[in-house]
Amino acid sequence: MVGWFDINQLAGTAIRAILSSVFGSYADKRETIASISKVEFYDANREGGEFWLDYMADTGDGFDATFTMMKLIAADHIIVHSNEESKFLPRAKVVIFGGDQVYPTPSRELYQDRFIGPLKAAALYEEGDKQSDLYVVPGNHDWYDGLTNFVKIFCNKRSIGSFQTRQNRSYFAIRLTDNTWLWAIDIQLEADIDGPQLNYFDEVATGEMQKGDKVILCTAEPSWVYNTSKRVDTSYINLEYFEKECILEKGLEQILTLAGDLHHYARYSQLTENGGEKHKITSGGGGAFMHPTHNLPETLINMNDGDYELKKTFPSKKASRRMAFGNVFFPLRNRSFGFFLAAINLFLGWAMRISSSFDTIAVDILDQLKNFKGVEIQGNYFDKFQTVNLSDIEIVQSRIFNTFTNSIPAMFILLIFAYGFYKFCDTNSSKLKYMGAAGLIHGILHIMLMLFSLGIFTYFNYSILDITGNLSSTIMVSLETFFIGGFLSGLLMGVYLMFCNLLFGIHDNETFSALKIEGNKNFLRMHFKDNILTIYAVGLKKIARWKVDKDCFKTDDVISPILIEDPIVIDLKSSSL
Repeated sequence: MVGWFDINQLAGTAIRAILSSVFGSYADKRETIASISKVEFYDANREGGEFWLDYMADTGDGFDATFTMMKLIAADHIIVHSNEESKFLPRAKVVIFGGDQVYPTPSRELYQDRFIGPLKAAALYEEGDKQSDLYVVPGNHDWYDGLTNFVKIFCNKRSIGSFQTRQNRSYFAIRLTDNTWLWAIDIQLEADIDGPQLNYFDEVATGEMQKGDKVILCTAEPSWVYNTSKRVDTSYINLEYFEKECILEKGLEQILTLAGDLHHYARYSQLTENGGEKHKITSGGGGAFMHPTHNLPETLINMNDGDYELKKTFPSKKASRRMAFGNVFFPLRNRSFGFFLAAINLFLGWAMRISSSFDTIAVDILDQLKNFKGVEIQGNYFDKFQTVNLSDIEIVQSRIFNTFTNSIPAMFILLIFAYGFYKFCDTNSSKLKYMGAAGLIHGILHIMLMLFSLGIFTYFNYSILDITGNLSSTIMVSLETFFIGGFLSGLLMGVYLMFCNLLFGIHDNETFSALKIEGNKNFLRMHFKDNILTIYAVGLKKIARWKVDKDCFKTDDVISPILIEDPIVIDLKSSSL
């Protein structure tokens, strides 16, 4: 899996995101693609009758999780289990990948390793086999190279195993039944929707559809959730504009909205005037680390067509909340970031040592212990531990603090460090004011922990271990600050994430990317028959572990998909609009 707290990974992804955002503001790749490609609409049900469609998003992270999910969509059929009975679900004729096909960045190599390779291996194609149509929606990670590799792979009608790509742009419209279409839009990192794209969907609405026809809308992220839960969010503005101008104003009926980006399953529903239901479903369980569900709002407010109620999540909110406690193991799960924190501790210790000799501190302490308290620093280590007194430690802490305030390098290191944690705070995910105080407190606690632990190490080495030599004391303090201090700083980081996520509902992404939970995957399998759409939300609590055996991937684990909830049934008959 991608190590989101690996320092090299963090830096590289941040640079890619900044560059794609900057250049995307000046050169919109969608307009370039539109200028060199013809307008095409697609027919998913060319043969007529009933057919099946899959929707899966957020693949291309860990191999075991991604390959397990791709095996499910590539299989001739799957059997899903529910409380009442098992369901036989045939392979889909059309597969929609709903965004973020690869993590962390869309390089040619990563697409090959994390998406194309697993999909080919899961669905080996031989001449005469029936292929499924493949359509792909770009997510923010697909946009980090300006959509360059996405276009090469998915917009040139290439075969990937037993799947055949069809689209020639990053957005598309597919006829599903006589009166139902699937529209997939490209939001390009929250930028305005480009003119050619608006013209494309206007053309399909006015030239191919009738008033009252149904629309299933696919977008890269669930901006309906962000609009309700975040302090400031612009992504819903674009979606709201598109829905009003291209769907509602044309007399079409939007019955279902699909998105990935959040790596869990969540369904919001709203009752319609004619007794039916409209749904907004997040299904981002294609392979990436699991996102929590316990901070999801119970009600979506300020939607352009009214409020929506949360009906189902996978995993449950209770199970999700319980998983958050795993961040007490943060330094063990995220060793690279732990080493980064350890290095800060080490640099601090060196900066302090440059500014003041710890030997002087030790002599002062020993003199006070011997002359004023009459304590002999002799005997075994157990006897020396008996001499430890809080007032003695306070003396060391006082000297450490004085040294720190007179050490420009030490102050610079820690103040920059604290400011970084302040900016790290996920203030936008909370409606509460002054949420930045949590980040400021977090940074201050790291400073206090580093100074306090440095004082304890100093006192312990001189008063208990009798290490007074300059070289030996330097080596000892370096080892202690790096390993013990680094571990404690990592533990503080994990506790901060856990506390803020459970209490304030922030840091969903950081808290659960640190946990690297591979289970609780999901995708949607949809059945179209006789103007009825039946949606099966397929979940997988535990992924399989794969190994190579004679050029094939095999597993000893049992793959047991389940129905997350009862099938969702939508009537596709024409309405009175």
